[in-house]
Amino acid sequence: MGLWRANASAAVRSGLVVPLLEIAVLAAGGFMLAAGDLTVGELYSAARYAVLGASLSTALGHIGGLARARAAAGRVAEVFDLPPVRYGSRTLPPGPGTLRFRDVAVNGLTVGDLTLPGGSVTAVVGRSGSGKSLLAALAGRLAEPERGTVLLDGVPLGELAEAELRRAIGYAFERPALVGETIGDAIAPEPEPVPEFAEPPGRRVVEAARAACADVFVRRLPLGYATPLRDAPMSGGERQRIGLARAFAQGERLLVLDDATSSLDTVTERQVGRALTSDPLGRTRLVAAHRPATAARADQVVWLDGGTVRACGPHHVLWRDPAYRAVFQGAEP
Repeated sequence: MGLWRANASAAVRSGLVVPLLEIAVLAAGGFMLAAGDLTVGELYSAARYAVLGASLSTALGHIGGLARARAAAGRVAEVFDLPPVRYGSRTLPPGPGTLRFRDVAVNGLTVGDLTLPGGSVTAVVGRSGSGKSLLAALAGRLAEPERGTVLLDGVPLGELAEAELRRAIGYAFERPALVGETIGDAIAPEPEPVPEFAEPPGRRVVEAARAACADVFVRRLPLGYATPLRDAPMSGGERQRIGLARAFAQGERLLVLDDATSSLDTVTERQVGRALTSDPLGRTRLVAAHRPATAARADQVVWLDGGTVRACGPHHVLWRDPAYRAVFQGAEP
């Protein structure tokens, strides 16, 4: 971003400086020509040199392109240097979706021992930078703990097979990347029905979209759920709702919402919140909360402060602490 700002600033300045330079050369040369200090040929040469010097500014564009290419190559190299994620071969036993953090610590976040009972709703609150997104990433195994273990129904996440892990946990992001050919594919890209769901895949997609308040605007598209993603212009809030629907459709035991309602209006956010707290499948839910109403609907609240769990309990109990109330200052009720 700093490079782009520098390029934009340089382009604006060069657009002003180059004409001013030519005017200044011609004005000074004109006075010298009138005073007899300069010949017509010398004035012409000076004007051409000014144009030649101004044309060198085009080289800055090539230099900027080279700098961007080098920066892009560096970012690509960072991706290739990431170690591949290793998965196990275990499957989950029958269970309610109990998530447990056992002596977990990573990158400045210390969770210690924390349990999310099966079927419960847990809201994670804290100021910006307190570790809410990192805790959510640990729950979905998008981050690995440096110490300790994260278990789902007694099985460490690192020992689960990839398909089992992704089928068990639904994850919704602030800026979801939608994958698939159509809107329906983006919600449930697996062509085969999940055995635990009684409804066929089409019904599962629709029910998930309704829970995420996405069904209405999807049906307004020319082909509905069969509309290609490239032909479906969506706002940030609409993309978030599709991402939420994907999490609702795919997660069998655990739903993780990492700031996944930040672009929704207040009414839609409350509707999605009610769908979370009244999940008919009884899945465990972990929600990064920014509004007190969201925390109030949760069964328990995990309060992060400075990278540690400061307190854990019901919202109405934590609300008695002025420091807890200060976390929500400026947030909508």
